[in-house]
Amino acid sequence: MAKGKKITMQEIADIVGVSKYAVSKALSGKPGISAATREKIFEAASQLGYLDQKLIKRSANNQGQADDDEKLIGILFPNIRSQNRESSYWGRVLEGVFRGLESSGIGSVLITDDSPRNFHKIMRPEALLGIIGLGLIETSMLVELRNVGIPFVLVDHEDELVSSDSVFMNNYDILRKLVKYLVGKGHTDIQFVGDWRFARSFADRWNGFKSVMAESGIPHTPNESLLRIKPTNDKENLDLIASTLAELQNSSLPTALVCANDKIASHLLRAMQPLGIRVPEDTCMTGFDNEADFMQEFPELSTVNAESEALGIKGVELLFWRLANLQMPHEKLLLQGDLIIKGSIAPPRTAVEGQRN
Repeated sequence: MAKGKKITMQEIADIVGVSKYAVSKALSGKPGISAATREKIFEAASQLGYLDQKLIKRSANNQGQADDDEKLIGILFPNIRSQNRESSYWGRVLEGVFRGLESSGIGSVLITDDSPRNFHKIMRPEALLGIIGLGLIETSMLVELRNVGIPFVLVDHEDELVSSDSVFMNNYDILRKLVKYLVGKGHTDIQFVGDWRFARSFADRWNGFKSVMAESGIPHTPNESLLRIKPTNDKENLDLIASTLAELQNSSLPTALVCANDKIASHLLRAMQPLGIRVPEDTCMTGFDNEADFMQEFPELSTVNAESEALGIKGVELLFWRLANLQMPHEKLLLQGDLIIKGSIAPPRTAVEGQRN
């Protein structure tokens, strides 16, 4: 290697397949790096000429010394709505974050309260290298993070008032694909189910739904009651579902219901049972997320496979990129999902009845 060429920690990180922060910790003798990874980092650093052998050995001898000022990655995961570790969806997102941090050598702390006041009671901002926010987070908390200068990335959430890096599923495009599939099956009486104001991902799915209905030239009048349904278990929401389904059954049940997520679809499927509404004979139905819990209960539900663990992994990658590129514009990453078509979709009942006649 030519003398005088400056070798960076990033080059070592790229060779070993870890973050440059893991390289920094290993070469400075800080704990938190496995012996195997530390050895690979030392080997790459030696081959590149980043450090001489004596310095490498000295670093290895100091690996047990702790650093009180060592910074952490904060995982801001407010325990609200269905956002918790017990959720099959959010639990997988969180696992993705942990998996993404495994090779970094950086410690993490889970923060479940997004109150700025409480945040300062339990955390020292200077102890945080950056934050990964999961799900809905109060604007006031994001403003506070921006004010104290902590870089952050949001997963499955963004705030109109506080710009930031974010990671989402490509909700808009995959919903377009789903609705086009239903239209191709002959469905024209289709309704979206879910309060699009509940989450940004719901709004993107609603907009994708509307765009295909408009482009297809299909007359569409949204059912306002269906657009108020939320993925919650409170009595008011469940009563709204039951009353709306009963009203539709007595008037005109849509041939297809496109639910904003699997939880809403599961609420509808349970409410249909005492009413005698059959899927797909009376109406077809789709969900979104491919949540394992709901798939066990309703294995024939057609849905969208949302790689929720990948969302967490990408959130970590984006945060590391941001830490190395503080002056670059904010980015929004979109991960592609896949349609999972199963028994809850069939040709519309009018077409089936016409074939019988």
